[in-house]
Amino acid sequence: MSGASIGDLDEDEIFELLRSKLGPNLKPCTPKQGLERYLDARRPELTEKTLETYASKLGRILDFLEQEEIDDLRDLDGRLINDIATWRRYESCERVSELSNKTMRDEMYRLRSWLSYLEDIEAVKPGLSDSVPVPELSAGDGVRDVDLDPERVRLTLSYLEKYEYATLAHVVWVLGVRTGRRTGCLVALDVDDAHLDTDEPYLEFHHRPDQGTRLKNGTKSAGHVAISKGDAEVVTDYIETTRPDVTDDCDREPLLATRHGRVSKSTIRRYIYQWSRPCVIGAGCPHDRDPDSCSAAQSMDHASKCPSSRSPHALKHGFITEGRRRGIPLDVLSERCDVSEDTIRKHYDETTEEERCRARRRILDRVADESGGGYL
Repeated sequence: MSGASIGDLDEDEIFELLRSKLGPNLKPCTPKQGLERYLDARRPELTEKTLETYASKLGRILDFLEQEEIDDLRDLDGRLINDIATWRRYESCERVSELSNKTMRDEMYRLRSWLSYLEDIEAVKPGLSDSVPVPELSAGDGVRDVDLDPERVRLTLSYLEKYEYATLAHVVWVLGVRTGRRTGCLVALDVDDAHLDTDEPYLEFHHRPDQGTRLKNGTKSAGHVAISKGDAEVVTDYIETTRPDVTDDCDREPLLATRHGRVSKSTIRRYIYQWSRPCVIGAGCPHDRDPDSCSAAQSMDHASKCPSSRSPHALKHGFITEGRRRGIPLDVLSERCDVSEDTIRKHYDETTEEERCRARRRILDRVADESGGGYL
């Protein structure tokens, strides 16, 4: 095109030439306005929970832009996008020194989607979304080392049974560890959903969105989950001695309750963070901190700042991982924990090939003992 005269160019080529000389006709838009517009545009296709996640995650990007005094999205360029990625990976999270490739990939895909929308409404330079660095994943990426090993779980449950027996915190830990279910499932349980006085005790999960207790996968998340007689006894003692006599706004009796009504997800999170700190169960501090001056040790509200504390998801993760190590089939774990087999393979299964081989051997040996010969 450089050697051609204006008369030799067709309409599209003239337009491209003018755009390259004059630049795009961008409209002023603040980062906050850009995010609000994006969320409104995605609202018809995303659940409210996913929208909240997008708002929270992209809200971090807004914090960075405010820090950099960017109040007009037209000022975004490739260098700033690279700075955002670097900041997000290494500086934005207090709990870890560096975000994993899996987390960064999710974050950058989310950022790219937002920038693509901003291009459509002429708020940023065309093609800016292409400059977002999305990391490649290797075979081991995407599986998180949650590192709440079975021994730590055993010590925590033993401590709670001795010193906090049948309290709300104790029952939250028992159900979180032994069911493999999400926090939302535990919150949704009513007293009548706990079938405890039977030879085969179980919990009954229901999706009740019209009454404020929806399950993540709707009716697919509903069903029965067996628990041991020992765990059923703990829950029974909690109901009879500790649980406050309260109902929720729909006149239901929540199983997990405070004096204000149904327990919240945030309360469950606080209990898991609180009791996953090694120092509070007499296991010392693996980080050589002085408990008297450590804010994470001194305050339940700061428990999540302890490097060894874990969120409720760690219990679900540990349940599935330990189940795989012991040879529990994928379909069994999938149905019990309400997680697809593919998701378990990608994000939960931390077993090594040697562990999987040993698990298969145990299953085959057991079948061979029962069959008495033949192929197996």
